[in-house]
Amino acid sequence: MQHQSNGFQYLGCFLALVIIHAYLLLGLAGAQTVYYEGKTVTILRGGSPGGYGTLQAQALMPYLKKYIPGNPFIFIEHMPGAAGRKAANFIHSVAKPDGLTIGAVGNVLVSGPILGLAGTKYDLDRLIYLGSTESGRPTALGTRKEAGLDSLEKLRAASGTRIGAHSVGHITYVTGRIFAYLLGVKEPRFVVGYSAPERDAALMAGEVDAGTMSPSTIQQNPALLEKVHLHALVNLPRGKYHPVYPPGVPEIDVF
Repeated sequence: MQHQSNGFQYLGCFLALVIIHAYLLLGLAGAQTVYYEGKTVTILRGGSPGGYGTLQAQALMPYLKKYIPGNPFIFIEHMPGAAGRKAANFIHSVAKPDGLTIGAVGNVLVSGPILGLAGTKYDLDRLIYLGSTESGRPTALGTRKEAGLDSLEKLRAASGTRIGAHSVGHITYVTGRIFAYLLGVKEPRFVVGYSAPERDAALMAGEVDAGTMSPSTIQQNPALLEKVHLHALVNLPRGKYHPVYPPGVPEIDVF
């Protein structure tokens, strides 16, 4: 795992996106039926198997199968690397423009080129956007109870708090740095290189002290709520809470 100091001062939150390379819509419905009949559509998931991004892609599959004329076969292929930017680069520059490759990359699709993250080699304007599997994304910062950081004062007084994330540029990394900056965490250390299940296991085992948690994270691992202190919440759109969070977790803009 690698550690990085916190110098990040950019505040933003990006929707998860599902993208397609070139033309999925090929003209008239009759032509579509002929084109897709007997063919295979690949959902290229920019991440490791097992995370909630995989579950989102799996939930999307029956709807694609239902609404794409011709009843094509649909399957998921995982391409982890650079928080999804490797998959986005592949869709942009390598995948054939034949409507048979769909990218499920996530929020890093937008944050990569905007923040100038290393390894971003695609042009947002050359991609076609189909939609999002999320409408609002509340995210909380939590610390494991064994670390004893059960108040904002203790969190700010501690030095070198280890914040676990997937990889540099992943939404868990971006939101982790946002929280650390806005809450005034002293000299945080970012430990990256985890998949989603690995990060949660590392948090429970004491390998890291903190991490950001979306509703999807908690739905996959409900035991987290019994083992962490939640300190603050980023909620877009504001006021739209998800019931997995306990009441009373303050929104970040009250600090």
